[in-house]
Amino acid sequence: MSRSDSILQDQVMAELHWDSSINATDIGVSAHEGAVTLSGHVASYPQRLAAEKAAQRTRGVVAVANELEVHLPDSWQRDDTDIAEALARGLTASTLIAPGSVTATVTNAWVTLQGTVMWAYQRAAAERIARHVIGVVGVSNAIKLTARPTGHDVDKAIRAALHRRADVDARAIHVEVLGNVAALTGRVSSLGEERAAKLAASAAPGIERVTSHLTVIPAGEPAAIAS
Repeated sequence: MSRSDSILQDQVMAELHWDSSINATDIGVSAHEGAVTLSGHVASYPQRLAAEKAAQRTRGVVAVANELEVHLPDSWQRDDTDIAEALARGLTASTLIAPGSVTATVTNAWVTLQGTVMWAYQRAAAERIARHVIGVVGVSNAIKLTARPTGHDVDKAIRAALHRRADVDARAIHVEVLGNVAALTGRVSSLGEERAAKLAASAAPGIERVTSHLTVIPAGEPAAIAS
């Protein structure tokens, strides 16, 4: 392992331990040229996601492979019927999701969400509900958005939204809308910035999917590359 890889490995581990929502005791980290792999296990699905986000926001990380397994404590384990019933209650109680628009299937504690909603935030809300049900070890979100025509200036609206966000440097991001798909190209300084850009673009009316072709170049590296 090179010195830079070793430093990045230490930084990711430090970030994992810094995040109080994560028990990093059984998490291993390896790094190679900006690509980080998380291995080992955590006690819940939300912790698995939190660990991935912690790695993504660490300076110098350009890609993350999340190989963490979820080992639920005995007291948190539920059979599929219990999980499905809890999930149904959560979806029904949500004020963000239209009744009956989302269905869930549970197999070996893994949840698959299906259905059709009007907005991306509703799809995200359903996933948040599922991932926090006790006993869930993973979620696949197959919820679709209702097809709607995009406006002629939706690409301009997305660019304006990117410029408004404090966590995105929109000057290096290009937006192209084709049908109901928004494509992002250019560069960002971190995976966290890429995620923020995708989230902002997905909120545009009529956009069903956002594809990212953004290149992650950590801050401070462009000058070195240019030389």
